[in-house]
Amino acid sequence: MDITHEPIAEELRPRKRASALIFLIVFLDLLGVGLIVPLTPFIVERFSTTGSAVAALTLCYSAAQFLATPVLGALSDRFGRRPVLLASLFGSAVGYVLFATAGMLPLLYLARIIDGITGGNISTAQAYIADVTPPKDRAKAYGLIGAAFGLGFLLGPAFSAMLVTIPAPAWLPGQSTMIPVWTAAGLSLVTFALAAIWLPETLPPKARRAERIGLSDLNPLRVLIETMRIPQVAGMLAAVFAAAFAHAELRASLGVLLRDKFGYEEVHTGRVFAYIGFVAIMVQGGLVRRVSPIIGDRRAVLFGLPLAVIGYVLIPFAPADNWMALIGALTLMGLGAGIAGPSLTGILSRAAPRGAEGKVMGASQSVSALALVFGPMLAGPLYDYAGWGWPFWSAGLVVLVSLGIVAFMKIGRDGGGPEPLMPAEAEAL
Repeated sequence: MDITHEPIAEELRPRKRASALIFLIVFLDLLGVGLIVPLTPFIVERFSTTGSAVAALTLCYSAAQFLATPVLGALSDRFGRRPVLLASLFGSAVGYVLFATAGMLPLLYLARIIDGITGGNISTAQAYIADVTPPKDRAKAYGLIGAAFGLGFLLGPAFSAMLVTIPAPAWLPGQSTMIPVWTAAGLSLVTFALAAIWLPETLPPKARRAERIGLSDLNPLRVLIETMRIPQVAGMLAAVFAAAFAHAELRASLGVLLRDKFGYEEVHTGRVFAYIGFVAIMVQGGLVRRVSPIIGDRRAVLFGLPLAVIGYVLIPFAPADNWMALIGALTLMGLGAGIAGPSLTGILSRAAPRGAEGKVMGASQSVSALALVFGPMLAGPLYDYAGWGWPFWSAGLVVLVSLGIVAFMKIGRDGGGPEPLMPAEAEAL
């Protein structure tokens, strides 16, 4: 997708409320994910109690999003940003409604696939920002998109924990668990209506892609394969993938562990996930900005990743009657991953040759998205057949791989502060 054209003329730029709507669209994508993630073990248990069944929901969403991102980006170049964004919002509402009313497990998977496809609109949202923002201000604008991701994943579980305590209405007897899902559907429809009224098109017809969309434009692996040929970049992309893979295992397995071992219900699980999001925002938004410039990105990674490993390993050992031990392990994991994540991105950005920064950061987003696909594929079977602790212990082992890459390849010795996280990285880390 080409988003390098000059910003449109000042008089054609959308008003501030249009930019606010873009923020809202991205925020709702992650808010919806955050609302559902703590509930998945309890929704799926109507049909299956296995960890694999729960992990498959995460896999379906992430795989659909990964495959749809270049498709929606190419369509927005050809037909404009507005119709793609509107279709994605309406599609998300359809996915949530299907998820709330599904009477069998395959329909739950179909619902997450639909929402994943429409959730691939991040590329279109980024293109919209590029249309209306001068190049010198785009990093700040993309930072707002990253903030929308972080807020969505923090507030989603918190709202979910509150909403499940509301008594179900007469038309939803005994289904308080579905109230957050219906809320996500309603928010998507409201945002669709607001966008239909106030969101202007930012890509004039003369600036749109004239040639037809080819298969190469729809291949999410093409840029990634090209980028892997750049020296040192391949190693850092592997390190980013390993760190994101570990967190994907956590996200797929933690809710099931809280249900099976700790006996937590929906409200308690939502609070735990909200706490993880809170730690990530506090560390990435505050602590890491002060620590990394002092000690350098490489030392930040070498300090943060071992903390994350300890946290992952300790999570399954927390006694079922000692929630403080669980919170302590999750804090170590969140602190370590929060310190290391932005610094990994900073090292990768400096490894990129001049003029290839955009391609490299796009490839980083792709590997993070792939980690969200493959992490649950391993976590689910490990939980079911090897034991409750193995998804977390394997996550710690994978983080050690990331640590080894940075340590033994001597990558990132130049120091410097971290770059802003790309959206997929913000979600994964």
